[in-house]
Amino acid sequence: MREPPSSLSWLGVLTVLLALLIGGTSIVLGLDDGPVPPFLQPASSESNAEPSRTRSDGVLRVTGSGSNLPSARMLASAFAEEGRPRPVVHPSIGSGGGIRALLDGVIDVALISRPLAARERELGLVAVPYARMPVIVAVNGDVPDPGIGAKELLDIYSGERRMWSDGSRVVVLQREQGDSSHRAVAEVFPEFAAVNEVAYRQGRWRVLYHDAAMRDALSSTEGALGLHGSGDLPDDGRFRPLLIDGVAPTLDNVSSGAYPFTKELAFVTRGAPRGVVAELIEFAHSPRGQELIVELGAVPIAPDGSPLTIEAREEVRD
Repeated sequence: MREPPSSLSWLGVLTVLLALLIGGTSIVLGLDDGPVPPFLQPASSESNAEPSRTRSDGVLRVTGSGSNLPSARMLASAFAEEGRPRPVVHPSIGSGGGIRALLDGVIDVALISRPLAARERELGLVAVPYARMPVIVAVNGDVPDPGIGAKELLDIYSGERRMWSDGSRVVVLQREQGDSSHRAVAEVFPEFAAVNEVAYRQGRWRVLYHDAAMRDALSSTEGALGLHGSGDLPDDGRFRPLLIDGVAPTLDNVSSGAYPFTKELAFVTRGAPRGVVAELIEFAHSPRGQELIVELGAVPIAPDGSPLTIEAREEVRD
């Protein structure tokens, strides 16, 4: 009669199986399309580091809301031209994603286009606004209407108004839930939040998840309307802003408060900004930084948090 295998034999079999399992997992996890951006890597021992201190490689890492990216990239380039370390501005992961990455210690500065929540402030986060940007109700270039009223905007998103003045179809383009541009409109018109929520639940409109996707859809979709909050309108008229109750989204109207839909762009740090982080923020508030912000279609915000008119900005520069 064959003797049953000993406990040592079973232990050997289990050891081999465990080794194969670990090896297979390593192979699977090792398959990727390239380097993993720092903000997608797991938090390391640096997660408790002060955000105002650069890492050992001297690189200042920045990411967050997509609405901030054009200004953040331009500011980073100009900052480096003055002989400073060039910050790395990663692709958008949203305001909330930027804050999570900052708390995990994998970036040094988060970019947000909404106010900090109370819980985020309790965690020691500090927001420093640097620009105020219009949230544009944009339409495809073939739309005949020059503007709409606030009530008409609600009717369009609720589906009650379906046609433009020439009888062509209105095509609504919606951003994802929690988008900062939708939030900005809802702060002025709480009714918009309710109408928008119903549209999400019913799947009434096409939902776009990035600023670039909204730009492309507005440019290519006849009769399209959507909220555009990144400030870079095309020069060829592929899409354009609507007047809201007769008011255009100009810098003067944003600065004076005449245009209703705006959002603030801000840097966020863990604790008060220091070191190179503070230098970058100071540069954004400098005359050169303010010039760049205006070029991108936003109103600069002074260090005390007040928006600067174009005239005030000229006085600061002189």
